[in-house]
Amino acid sequence: MLDNRLLVAAITFGVAAALSWLFVGKTIPLSHRWGIVDLPGPRRAHAVPMARAGGVPLFLSFAVAVAVTFSLGVDRLSLDTERLLILLVASGFLCLVMVYDDVTGLSPGVKLLWQSGAASLVVAPRLRGEGHGLVIESVNLPFGTDQVALPTWFALSFTVVWLIGMTNAMNLLDGIDGLAGSVTMVACAILFLHTVVHPQFTISLLPAALAGAVAGYLPFNWHPAKIIMGDAGANFLGFTLAGIAIIGGAKIATTLLAFGLPILDVVWLVLFRLAHRRSPFVADRSHLHYRLADAGLKPPQVVLFVSGTSLVFGVTALLLPTREMKAAAIVGVGVLLLVTVAILTLRERNRPGQISRAPMTDIAEPGT
Repeated sequence: MLDNRLLVAAITFGVAAALSWLFVGKTIPLSHRWGIVDLPGPRRAHAVPMARAGGVPLFLSFAVAVAVTFSLGVDRLSLDTERLLILLVASGFLCLVMVYDDVTGLSPGVKLLWQSGAASLVVAPRLRGEGHGLVIESVNLPFGTDQVALPTWFALSFTVVWLIGMTNAMNLLDGIDGLAGSVTMVACAILFLHTVVHPQFTISLLPAALAGAVAGYLPFNWHPAKIIMGDAGANFLGFTLAGIAIIGGAKIATTLLAFGLPILDVVWLVLFRLAHRRSPFVADRSHLHYRLADAGLKPPQVVLFVSGTSLVFGVTALLLPTREMKAAAIVGVGVLLLVTVAILTLRERNRPGQISRAPMTDIAEPGT
């Protein structure tokens, strides 16, 4: 039985990877022809205009691979199909809006409104009744054995915050060639392993399809990159990954551990900027991946550090038997981040030409 499941998952992954590789290869020249490019700037590693339309092939290859699974003899409950379609519609809608942003540029506030709209598409069907929509209905407390059921109004709000938070965490992570894609691959692998033996095996096909889409994209995005995913790709990946975690039976703790370092980096950075009376949306080079690069690490080394850390903590999430241990592991991610930032800060202060962490007024986040 498991062999058959793995075969279906392998086909899903392979279809997504092949289509993504094909679509991205065709997208690069079209992106330059149509002017969808990322120009060089203070936070850019490239010195020439870079194709910025990677989000569209990522979404298309994921959507087609998921559609193919319906022809592979996979049994689905009607509610599972409904939730899957809701996720595809909402993520596709967000990807399309952010393509417009990649072409023309939207303010952070406007982007947040569109992200809220996509999240609302996901949770609104819950108002029809229990089981509809994608909503985090309950949470496991770090201590104890009981699940805490959330009031409907709080569950809807909490889910929207989760979706938007993950979307922007991915968006802010996309600053080094190959980084966002590599961390997504790690998170998808962990979620796949966590769900492949689940009675509703179809859940595991979603991270398999998303991982395949990223696998076909990464060869073009690896340093030195030929294309970047832009806000369309980063928003799509973050939003879809957050949605998969909900479909997979609220695998929030697992996702937090596999994606914990980038999430905590965003939280720390927002608090840091607010403490220094800066807007959290005004860009600078305070992100962990920029600090690692400024410390002398090459892009592949930065990717290896961040994605490797995500892999270690993601595997930890699978192996730890209790919630208390998982909660301790999440705290461990935070401690690792603080120690790393402290070491990098001390090194910067001891260097003759200290690197400025002042805001860059010509670029606004979220988005790279």
